[in-house]
Amino acid sequence: MSYVACVCFQASGHRVALEARYIQRIDSTPTHHRHIAADTLLLNQPSHPTRWLTLRDAEGPWQLGITGDSEMMRLPSAAIYPLPPLLAARSRHPALCGIALEGEQLTLLLNGARLSPPSEASSTHHP
Repeated sequence: MSYVACVCFQASGHRVALEARYIQRIDSTPTHHRHIAADTLLLNQPSHPTRWLTLRDAEGPWQLGITGDSEMMRLPSAAIYPLPPLLAARSRHPALCGIALEGEQLTLLLNGARLSPPSEASSTHHP
């Protein structure tokens, strides 16, 4: 069976996963000037992150703040599904790309290549 290495965390009450290859490091404080809380970026809900995942986009490194701990997981490829067309059409976030179902556990999958903070001109950063 094949697996996909992911970093899983909670965001706005949902279990979320990013492929581990998109995450460069995890810090306890923000270390880059471009950063935003996952709850704010994904669901426009304020939060107070305790961990910061460093990713990279076209503008360089940036950090995604998460509340609580993250966990390295190997999701079975057979448990990963693309978003159903109706859900994909109604999704407000371009990085949401699929779901993983393991027993009763639902995980929202994000595409790290399509995940980035708002541009600096329109962004409000959250420490």
